[in-house]
Amino acid sequence: MIPPFDVCIPPSDSVVTVKAINVGTDATLSPASFFLQPVLNGFEGAYGPIYAFLIEHPVKGRVMFDLGIRKDQENLSPAVQGLLEIWNSMGPYSLVVDGDVAERLTAGGVDLESIKAVIWSHSHLDHTGDMATFPTTTELLVGQGTDLRTYPEFPDATLVESDIAGRKVTEITFQDSTLRIADLAAVDYFGDGSFYILDTPGHHPGHISGLARVTSTTFILLGGDCCHHPGQLRPTATLHARCPCPGHVIDSTKSSVCPKQFSSSSDAEFDLLSRTSPMLGIPSGVSVYADPETATTTIEKLLKLDAHPDVLFLIAHDSSVPGKIDEFPKSLNGWKDKGWKQELTWSFLKEESRAFRFGTVKA
Repeated sequence: MIPPFDVCIPPSDSVVTVKAINVGTDATLSPASFFLQPVLNGFEGAYGPIYAFLIEHPVKGRVMFDLGIRKDQENLSPAVQGLLEIWNSMGPYSLVVDGDVAERLTAGGVDLESIKAVIWSHSHLDHTGDMATFPTTTELLVGQGTDLRTYPEFPDATLVESDIAGRKVTEITFQDSTLRIADLAAVDYFGDGSFYILDTPGHHPGHISGLARVTSTTFILLGGDCCHHPGQLRPTATLHARCPCPGHVIDSTKSSVCPKQFSSSSDAEFDLLSRTSPMLGIPSGVSVYADPETATTTIEKLLKLDAHPDVLFLIAHDSSVPGKIDEFPKSLNGWKDKGWKQELTWSFLKEESRAFRFGTVKA
């Protein structure tokens, strides 16, 4: 039996309930080269959901972790709209939203007045949503170093005035915290060990992640945009040992994964078991990563959590996730009993998955 390993999460019996809300659609598509490498011919586009998460504390109320993207994209700042026009000219692009988070919550019977706070993993448009749809009593929490300038006061700002107008805005800082989880600075948000904010820099100034305790011994890691594809996390030697890949997936990758692009112990066919480094990396060229080197370091620290049998790791845009988990109004808390980690960890390597991008496009 493989001995357990410690990621330094303090013990607690306090828990929260986590519910996933995907505001993206099947048509959501972006240029892959901005998010990952290598990009093989035929895989120039990257499909991805846009997940936000409702966190419910039994005593201290509800908070949102991210808001996805706003439905009325014409009300984004001119700077952001200009960026989207550039994206549209550079590669496959489609950003379609059926309904924003506030609409989903209301339809699911959640009173928006009950949302005590919104926590942005970072201030990109597909995470900030539309704060104006929430009452001004809802606090906004951001990571340290987040640019809070707003349009129109600052013409080049990415945020708009309604994002912060009239509400309390708090910057989460880590300087005074001695808590470390998986070697990442952490803050105990509710003060009882049920939900931690982790400092996960690299993608964008102020980027943070959330670690929710859903039973006394199981957790959900909300990674935001610390990476954009599960192949930037997997495989690793530790993951192979603690969450072994199903045999049928191993067998299928021998012919589906291009051995010339993705090295392993064999030149003739891909050998997943011998591959102990992630399939994909952070782009070396123009990308959405403000500090690629720091982002890579952050990912390396998160790998220990990804390989932990009691942690389910969810990033905001993992295209292998939709259809594999329960979504709002259902809870994610029973993930371990339902076997979701085993399924989600390796599903990106299945040819039928939207996350698969490792072979040759078939005619």
